[in-house]
Amino acid sequence: MKQNYIVVPARAGSKGIANKNSIKVRGRSLTVRSLVHARNILPDENIILSTDSEKVISEVAEFFGIKSYELALNSISKLGQFNIHYRNSALSSDSTLISEVLFTIRDLLDAMAKSINVICLLQPTTPFRSLSELNSMKSIIFNSGNPEFSLVSVCTVDDFHPARMYNMNSNKDLEQLGGFEKYQYFRRQDLPDVYIRDGGFYIIGDSLVAGGIQYADRPKSFIRKFPWSINIDSRKDLVLAQNITTTEIMEDPNEL
Repeated sequence: MKQNYIVVPARAGSKGIANKNSIKVRGRSLTVRSLVHARNILPDENIILSTDSEKVISEVAEFFGIKSYELALNSISKLGQFNIHYRNSALSSDSTLISEVLFTIRDLLDAMAKSINVICLLQPTTPFRSLSELNSMKSIIFNSGNPEFSLVSVCTVDDFHPARMYNMNSNKDLEQLGGFEKYQYFRRQDLPDVYIRDGGFYIIGDSLVAGGIQYADRPKSFIRKFPWSINIDSRKDLVLAQNITTTEIMEDPNEL
């Protein structure tokens, strides 16, 4: 019987912020926050932490009261109530694609006689997810029988609209981006909505995982708004996340 899985990827390295996945937001590490979110979607035994970081593993073990565990490189084993994919260095570099990690996890599950319906990817760089969002993901996952199913969460680009963006030529002259010329003189509030992936949720059908594809050319969308759409890629994003008030994110299960 095909099963649904959640993967929380939390490697040690990070170009922008050192040890990013161990950084705490509102008293909990980013990795722990995403594992708490995962528990509101699927049972613990269907949650896989994928990491090469012993620091991340020890933080997760301490938070969830996991007393002992054994790690085997590039395998899936038990980490208390969860599963852990302990990555090798080849899957932990700056150039490693998440699709490569998911492909490997699929192969390891297959070797354990476990087959996939969909994988839901919860990246720790998204610190906030609401209970209503998590319930929506749960419903979507359990109604996804298409092996090519693909869903991506997005938010509007707002001030960073492509109609206000330029390329720069060798003379440092600005050239309007193609496709939005008719909007170049519009007021910001009159520009048509354009969306960008916010990193909050990816749901990936088994055929896509097997093909090393993270999302289809025309995936289903799940629209999110601030502050839920915060995605920590820079120190500016981190400061923003660390200064969110309790009132703004009361629906996050990490706040209960």
